[in-house]
Amino acid sequence: MNSIKRLKRTKLQTDETKVRENRILRAQKSNSMNVRKYIFAIGLTMVALYACNNDDDDAPGEVIPPRDRAEQQANEDPIIRKYLETHFFTLIDNPANPDYQIVQFDTIAGANSGEQALIDSDLLETKTITREDPETGEDVNYTLYVLNHRRGAATERQPMFSDSTLVTFRGEQFYENEDEDGDGIPDDADVDADGDNVADQIDGVTRTDKDSDGIADDSDADDDGVAGTDPGKVDSDGDGIIDDKDPVDNNDPNRRVFDSSVTPVWFDLVSIIEGFREAATDYRGASGSTITGDGSVDFNDDFGNLTVFIPSGLAYFDVPPLGTGIGTYKSLIFNIQLYAVNESDHDRDGIPSYLEDLDNDRLVLDSDDNTDNDASPNYLDTDDDGDGTQTRDEITVNDANEDGFISLDEITFYDDDGDGIQNHLDPDDRDSKND
Repeated sequence: MNSIKRLKRTKLQTDETKVRENRILRAQKSNSMNVRKYIFAIGLTMVALYACNNDDDDAPGEVIPPRDRAEQQANEDPIIRKYLETHFFTLIDNPANPDYQIVQFDTIAGANSGEQALIDSDLLETKTITREDPETGEDVNYTLYVLNHRRGAATERQPMFSDSTLVTFRGEQFYENEDEDGDGIPDDADVDADGDNVADQIDGVTRTDKDSDGIADDSDADDDGVAGTDPGKVDSDGDGIIDDKDPVDNNDPNRRVFDSSVTPVWFDLVSIIEGFREAATDYRGASGSTITGDGSVDFNDDFGNLTVFIPSGLAYFDVPPLGTGIGTYKSLIFNIQLYAVNESDHDRDGIPSYLEDLDNDRLVLDSDDNTDNDASPNYLDTDDDGDGTQTRDEITVNDANEDGFISLDEITFYDDDGDGIQNHLDPDDRDSKND
């Protein structure tokens, strides 16, 4: 295959303001924003989805408070690690976009018992993200587990946490396929899940297996003595286990996928879940691209490619998007290809959005990044200090190397009254510098 790959273009936008706002990846307001501290919404570029999590045993309408985030992370990280210890990945061809392969996961058991566990892969890296629990005020350390398939072109700039990125992606839930005895039959369907040669009991009832194939009768797709799936039963992958008791459809790698795009789309990193954002910022895009005569975009075959395992605290926590099938407190997996980066200046005031993160917490939505305490944090505010002089007129910007990216040393900040506060953040200094 040529070193230049073709990716079909469907209205590919190059302006960072024209990003596809995917309803699955949008950060949930109550997840990524401290309810006391992070008081802003993104307006037109973000829709917050709210959900009341009611337990069937609770009174109608009773809202269950979210779990303690530190405790949830302490309980969830071992689950992710166990998944990494008991699963492996393979790369399969991607007919929808042959320029990259689909990462497919399966359990290490039976015929797959010799496969290398994800936890032992040389590609696996970790990244720690510290965030405050909005309920307790305590810091929580989250771990991202990342398979580094390819870092991206060394000549390209890594995205900042507030930039716009051109990506393809595939988001899926974990394959919750517990197989204690490693016989290839998931525990939910196994007549003897612990492998002690004694049929298991569930709620005091001993499981039966009248055809002695190891699959319990209540899970067996073929136990009537006639070859083939029994009438009224569904076994999509033909493995002998009915779908209701089969967490993995081995013939359908899309079974656990809740969202994906095989055509490159622009994502504003501010408005997507934090685990996706923090993983993507460690990668780079392709070294170049061309637009062909048929309107498609060809990217060099050196774009960034990664798979990230995200704990719920950096995903949707207790408020997953409606209609996605994602449960509460669920870890997620994303395979991401990164093609290009646009530096974002959301309010077009001359200061890139990442430089409007005054408290250096890699978040631009919080009240610490809102100098004049109005309805807009600084990265969305054209007059950061509310003094009536536009921010762009209180600074001087010069893209000296003409690379399209503004760095800190290419902005001149002023402090006319010498109080240590830059003019654009000081309502006492109002003189325009660009008349």
